Amino acid sequence: MFSRLDSSLKLFGTLIIVIVACLATLPILSSSQANATLDALKEGGAKERAYNLTLSLLKDAETGQRGFLIAGDESFLDPYRAGVAGIPAAVEELQQRAGSDKERTLVARIAELSRAKVAEMDQTIRLKKAGDTRAAMDMVASQRGKIMMDELRALLGAQLRVLAGERTRLRDELTATLGYNSALGIGASLASLVLIVATVYIVTRSLNERAQAASESRSLAERNAQLARQSAVRAERLSIAADMLQALDSVRTPPELERVLPVFLRKLLPATAGAVYLYRNSRDVLELKASWGLDGEAPPMVAPGDCWGLRLGKVHVATLDHDLCCDHGAIRGGAHATQTCVPMISQGDVIGVLVVAAGRRDDARRDDARRDDDAVDSAHVVALAEQLSLAISNVSLRDTLRHQSTVDPLTGLYNRRFFDESLKRELARAQRSRSACSVVMVDLDHFKRVNDTHGHEGGDLVLQAASRAMLQRVRASDVVCRYGGEELVLMLPDCGAEEAVKCAEAIRASIAGIVIQHQGLTISGISASFGVAQWRGHGEGEQELLQAADRALYAAKKGGRNRVVVADADLPPRGREAVAA
Repeated sequence: MFSRLDSSLKLFGTLIIVIVACLATLPILSSSQANATLDALKEGGAKERAYNLTLSLLKDAETGQRGFLIAGDESFLDPYRAGVAGIPAAVEELQQRAGSDKERTLVARIAELSRAKVAEMDQTIRLKKAGDTRAAMDMVASQRGKIMMDELRALLGAQLRVLAGERTRLRDELTATLGYNSALGIGASLASLVLIVATVYIVTRSLNERAQAASESRSLAERNAQLARQSAVRAERLSIAADMLQALDSVRTPPELERVLPVFLRKLLPATAGAVYLYRNSRDVLELKASWGLDGEAPPMVAPGDCWGLRLGKVHVATLDHDLCCDHGAIRGGAHATQTCVPMISQGDVIGVLVVAAGRRDDARRDDARRDDDAVDSAHVVALAEQLSLAISNVSLRDTLRHQSTVDPLTGLYNRRFFDESLKRELARAQRSRSACSVVMVDLDHFKRVNDTHGHEGGDLVLQAASRAMLQRVRASDVVCRYGGEELVLMLPDCGAEEAVKCAEAIRASIAGIVIQHQGLTISGISASFGVAQWRGHGEGEQELLQAADRALYAAKKGGRNRVVVADADLPPRGREAVAA
């Protein structure tokens, strides 16, 4: 039979086979390369998180040590113990993930320094607990621990920069691969079209009797074109997904998800509508974080029992004829024919659900091809939910770490590190704009007496009440921080000393009116002393300004407490040990 075919038909037949084989092989190879790059990105991300965790634990331990040495309060050792307990596991993870001899040497050095740093901190704490405060402070003053911590920061920071560079390189490589896939899809489509035209022309001209064979050739070419289109769609989805993950990697707080997610979900899931719900911290209800393409407004909250996907713990697809329709969906009486609910899982925990509604009611009866397309889309939705779960979990983790590093857990106020950074930044701005900036140091009077009388729980309640009183009497632009122990500090941008005194007097009066019921007893008669300093006038830099406010606070204490004093250049340096709390 083949001997009856002319040479041109044999040649084109050979070309068709070769091109089809290439079209079937190249997308697989390209996808494998893209998957390998994505795996490398995930491993790099895991390494970065491990290094960041190690550095964070060391900082927490050092902060707890310093707080205990300065204040002598056992509660400051909580972050120290948590940090020391987590450091071995974090270092072990670094050792497991080390991929080269150089990195293993680096991790070994980090482990050695970490053990030495923990030993140094433990020794100072033991000395402090034994009552030998001077020996503990002399040991800290020797700066041996600081030298070790500086080297640890340098080693960890350098490795993080190396990992960041590797991540950038891998993303560039992934972008290039995706571009190659797009070009491959376009080229495959053009090649398929050329082959269709050439084959039909030759078969029609030379072999009319082979009409059936020509029809089969056309069907094969159409299938090849469909594969090429699907390859182009997959390449486009990968490109958009990479852009989405990059954008989510830059998101700072969870509320930004409401603006970022709809932009990419409309592109990744065209001709659909849906929403993303995430669990609240209480895990009793899910809150709406993003929505797109809906005819009306999505429910702002969904109970876990209202979603069959969450109840069954797997992907749930509801149709017009399906009895198990989610109560939060809009299939019944809505314009969509199907609704898919995909639980979003990160590190074994369900963090939310992705809801996607697709199809129209008038398209409920579809052919087999449409059903195949729907199956592909379902797989795409599941993969998208997995990517979103990891990215959103990272956003929440970054926001939690940022909050823990800048906010005092007892009072809800910013901590001293945040205040120092804010004051330096605000003084630079005030210098450029030639505006005023005031600092008010606040110290609760006779706080030790409150602790001795009502216990530390009573003292904590007083601190919390005083913090709330301050927050209620300041502007949105003002910064209120817990500076240490019972001492609070207030920064007032664009505010002179006279206005700062008025603000301090209002806070003083509010604190004086605090009444707390604790364990059947009434805590009242609370007062505070205030020291006010203004830039410029009482100091040129942040340290000088703080010292001026500190001297004014000392003068308020010495003058009888429960008063506001403005800084005076003639006041002596403050002697904290000379003034009873």
